[in-house]
Amino acid sequence: MPDTSLLDVDPKALTPARTLCHAAIQWPSRAARANLPAADDDGHSNLSWHQGLTALVGHPLAEARSPQLGFRFSDHHLIWLESGAVADALDCAGQTDATLTEWCNAHLAASGLRGVEHAEMPYSLDAVDYAGFTDTHIEAQTRALGAWYGAAESALTVVVSAYRDRAVTAPNLRCWPHHFDLGVLFALDTGDPEHARSVGIGLSPGDASYAEPYYYCTPWPPPEALPEAPEPLHWHREGFVSMVMPATRITADTDMARLLTTAARVAFKALEDT
Repeated sequence: MPDTSLLDVDPKALTPARTLCHAAIQWPSRAARANLPAADDDGHSNLSWHQGLTALVGHPLAEARSPQLGFRFSDHHLIWLESGAVADALDCAGQTDATLTEWCNAHLAASGLRGVEHAEMPYSLDAVDYAGFTDTHIEAQTRALGAWYGAAESALTVVVSAYRDRAVTAPNLRCWPHHFDLGVLFALDTGDPEHARSVGIGLSPGDASYAEPYYYCTPWPPPEALPEAPEPLHWHREGFVSMVMPATRITADTDMARLLTTAARVAFKALEDT
């Protein structure tokens, strides 16, 4: 595991920070939805992990200076990037939707772009009080959550390198703002994704199924006969079918890159046998 500091905070205590950070990353997503052509898979709205900035960053919004909007976990700031460098930052702590909109729109307008109010969001999230970022416990949780994303990016990059040739289209490691997971999809067939075979691998920061971060490896469609999951992963069957690894089962000695690579191999084999 690249960063053992993520084990310093109880993974089951990250929910308050997760809720706030999930709301914060919607601003880069809104900027993208307001300004970029819509992709069939909604991919224009997703974000990438920037290891050097400990941030999730949206797609470039224009060719000139490649402006981007992101959220930095180390200090809970929204960041405005130009040509890959941070040009401005705003602490989300104590802000309101109105003040965050004003800050985002000022930068978007200066680059000749449309404001975030033009985004058509296909989902809604509960309102949050950004004052929560001033709580020292939530500050520590936010940094820990960023460490989980950083560790996942490192492990998943190894998996992508090992299996990129399996996919019919180039697999890209992205964060999807609706579910807040950082993952990669290996599409094994072309055509309707509801029926085409695929393997999705990634990290969820936690959800209704697990109140903590967890890694997942999901073969689609789910095989009728589930193969044995490589320990200590196990099969989750309620609501979705996937091999999972909750954070509380991870230790400083766990090699997640190796485990996920093995899990991917099991998932590919299961789909080949169907």
